[in-house]
Amino acid sequence: MALRGVFAPVLAKHTKHLRLADILSVGVALMQSNFEPMRKQVEAWKVTGLPDGTAKLVIYRAFVEGELEIPKHLARVVQNYYFGPQHKEFATHGSRDCH
Repeated sequence: MALRGVFAPVLAKHTKHLRLADILSVGVALMQSNFEPMRKQVEAWKVTGLPDGTAKLVIYRAFVEGELEIPKHLARVVQNYYFGPQHKEFATHGSRDCH
């Protein structure tokens, strides 16, 4: 089983009384324990905001300068979704200009 980068093989001779549901519930609990810090970080980002110029620079660096290993053809899609969100949760007060 691999959780959080730790590999612990489960061999047949050790699984006589093994209950997969128990192992999975422990794994899910470990993953969920990380949700709260991540949720708090997202809330902090929402409060501070990101100026449009900075957002454009981040997108440029990620795609054009190759700071992330992502397909370059997605640059326009990312920019369009950032500056013209499709979901109200991502919309800000007023509209953004993607030019």
